[in-house]
Amino acid sequence: MAVASVPGKIILLGEHGVLYGQPCLSVAIDLRVGVEMQEGSAATVNGRPLDSRRHTYIKHAIDKYWQGEPLEVVTYSKIPSASGLGSSAAITTASVACLLTLQQSFSPEEVAQRAFAVEYEVQRGGSPNDTSACTQGSAIVLAREKRDHFIWKISRKDRTWYVHSIPAPEMDIVVGVTGVKSKTPQLVKKVRRFVNYSGFARELTQDIGGWVEEGIAALAHSDFVSLGEAMTESQKILHTLGASSPELEKLIQASLRAGAYGAKLTGAGGGGSMIALTDEPEKVAIAIEKAGGKALVTSISREGTKVWV
Repeated sequence: MAVASVPGKIILLGEHGVLYGQPCLSVAIDLRVGVEMQEGSAATVNGRPLDSRRHTYIKHAIDKYWQGEPLEVVTYSKIPSASGLGSSAAITTASVACLLTLQQSFSPEEVAQRAFAVEYEVQRGGSPNDTSACTQGSAIVLAREKRDHFIWKISRKDRTWYVHSIPAPEMDIVVGVTGVKSKTPQLVKKVRRFVNYSGFARELTQDIGGWVEEGIAALAHSDFVSLGEAMTESQKILHTLGASSPELEKLIQASLRAGAYGAKLTGAGGGGSMIALTDEPEKVAIAIEKAGGKALVTSISREGTKVWV
């Protein structure tokens, strides 16, 4: 038997820009997914037959990386699905971590490599940001070049991403869940059409990269004022690119009025969740709830993927 516990993630800065060569800054958060796997008489998930529609990522991981007896899988999650908090990345990473542990070949880099392969094939594209953040924990920077604090690189076709684990201070983050499911593939295609046909949109993706660099520097100095500004300015760009929504904007504005240093959507957008950086999490959480969202107060998860046998 193998058990894996994996954190969710939020993108502090860089969503959408990361798909066009820009860096991305993410942190793992203390909302976790658990997966337990053991050999049994039939392939099941939580007592139900393993199904490619209901258990897409788990089944793809098992089909790709397991050749033994049928596996009985049990899952547990505190991450809302389709919320921009890395639920699919976490369940994929936890599944791969269990499979590698059962084969006595677990290592963080191998988990990150293989979990991204599963997500890439299921989603038919994407970047290794989410699965790397869930694997490593704390804060990571995904970039197209090697920097300080480099831990591993991941390549797919003609692209190579370099993953870096950077120091991050303790900070309070309030997540506002809109209740509208984020449809990542549709949002990515929507923004891509804009970028492909507009030089202005391409410039905006470069501006996102600039704010990521500002945010990395601010994080290094525990400068929450500057980090918050980078988040809020990035949100303006994401709104212009068409990634936001009325529900997200309502929660973001409520957070800023409540005194948050900065606020923005996290993930693909179009719904899902927003995040606010604050030293008064209860005040911001109340403002989000009053504005119609569900507030989750969280912090950085220092631990990435953990496994037990």
